[in-house]
Amino acid sequence: MPNVLRNRAAVAALVLVSVAVAGCTGETPGTPTPTPGTSASSGSSAAPEDPNVPKVAVPLDASAYVSDACKLLPAAAAAELGFTEPGEPKNDTSNPACSWGIRGKADSLQIILGSGNREKGMGGLAGLHKAKKAGQLRFLEPGPEVDGYPTVYYGLADRRAAGNCDLSVGVADDLTISAQAEGYKSEQDSCGNAQKVASAMIKTLKGA
Repeated sequence: MPNVLRNRAAVAALVLVSVAVAGCTGETPGTPTPTPGTSASSGSSAAPEDPNVPKVAVPLDASAYVSDACKLLPAAAAAELGFTEPGEPKNDTSNPACSWGIRGKADSLQIILGSGNREKGMGGLAGLHKAKKAGQLRFLEPGPEVDGYPTVYYGLADRRAAGNCDLSVGVADDLTISAQAEGYKSEQDSCGNAQKVASAMIKTLKGA
């Protein structure tokens, strides 16, 4: 995997202090860990405090993938998007992640399981909304539902017009899975692929 992709993957899964660094370097922010206010118990399904945050009607269990986030995205689903090499796991950060690249091309893909944020009591789409209110994210916008689950586009900036898309899906009120597609020619390509990846991960969690 090219060094630049490794660097993006490393930055994308780090906690808050690295989000601040990413803001200076232009790197992808990943799923930030908001500064805790009141904590929730680990693994709880507490309702979001913000009434504007959509609740998750049918929560999904992702505990089997915490040790290897790469298994969330089947090899066949990655290959359909052109990523034929195995994903590179990133388990040394707050939130488990996995990244893919294509030799000789700018296209890259990363998925993030927000279990680290959940353990801190700051998981789910509610946690991203709190990060936005705290100024840790400068961009947050509702996205289209994916297989019936609510989503947001997020980041240190809105990078979609440049062919980079960061999409986070609420699979429980306190848990997200995120798909980041970078290096594409258009917003339609990058966000379309991010939605396909999110759908594939949801099917994995459902056991479909």
